[in-house]
Amino acid sequence: MRNRLHPTTRRAAFTIVELLVTVGIIALLTGIIVAGVRSALGTARKTKELNLMRGVHAAWTQYANTYEEQLLPGFIDEPTQAAWRVTYRNVSGGQLPTSVSQTYPWRLARFLDDPYGTLLAYRAEEGSVERQSDLPEDWVGEPAIPGWMSNAVTVGGSGLALQPAFGYNAFYVGGWWENSTMAFENAAWTPQGGTAARNGGLTATRLSHISRTGELGIFFSSTLRAPGTYRDTTSGEDSLPGSAWVVPPMLAQQVVWGPFMGNMQGLDVGAAGGGAWLAPVLAPAAQSGGTDTGVLGVNVNQSVPLRRYNGKTAVLRADGSVGSSSIGELLDMRTWIDAADTADFSHQN
Repeated sequence: MRNRLHPTTRRAAFTIVELLVTVGIIALLTGIIVAGVRSALGTARKTKELNLMRGVHAAWTQYANTYEEQLLPGFIDEPTQAAWRVTYRNVSGGQLPTSVSQTYPWRLARFLDDPYGTLLAYRAEEGSVERQSDLPEDWVGEPAIPGWMSNAVTVGGSGLALQPAFGYNAFYVGGWWENSTMAFENAAWTPQGGTAARNGGLTATRLSHISRTGELGIFFSSTLRAPGTYRDTTSGEDSLPGSAWVVPPMLAQQVVWGPFMGNMQGLDVGAAGGGAWLAPVLAPAAQSGGTDTGVLGVNVNQSVPLRRYNGKTAVLRADGSVGSSSIGELLDMRTWIDAADTADFSHQN
């Protein structure tokens, strides 16, 4: 007979299985919350990026209106600046060294209310550098610095000049000028279905000359890359330094970048003569308009589209519209060249 004064009790406890299930549920919920927060943060940052691009378009248009519809030049090397007798000033009114006024940002700066806040906003978010003009120690992936850039990297104003958030479609909008000659000025190309080749006319130099304003991209989020393959991972490209210019998947006859179509296992990035092994990266006629493997292949040291914040590239078009495009969508050469009449358009050097 039980002792009523001392009843038998059973202490409740979690079993190992129950603990594991509870921990698993908590981990799952935590993962969902973290992913949701990261996604919301990425969306907010992307929205801000696109809004900043709208301000860049207003400044770009104002530049053209100020100079009788002449479009902002994409690149003017130092000999060309001397030949044209042009100089540029910084936000304090001081004359800029010609080494940092080769790229577009300082020419556009006087048309922007806050050039640093507009073109270097991504740096402020990451807290990687001060707002002034110092460059980070190097570029991720260690691309080779172009020779014309070497005199600019230690000069005040170099951050804005060399690493703005948005790369200009410099070869085909405004023009890439070296020794007073514009790249591809007399390049030969054949219109679709045409029998007679044409020479030149590939670079838009006046606002009124752009016929497809809703398609032609003028600014893209971009970065300087070494040859290799780059997988799109969560936040993997958010803090990469920007670049002042960007090129299409094909520059004349050279395949520059595209979705990598090979086997990622065992690849030695940068091997085989600086990326020659990446030749199958892009077949424009077959790939234009859609394919995106999530891995960007880069064949040569060059500035290419950057997938910042949401795994897509921010694009500003000539009509002022902005949006995000996948690497596959950016394979269409009509996005890059106003004269292009096919997605796989190419021309001679």
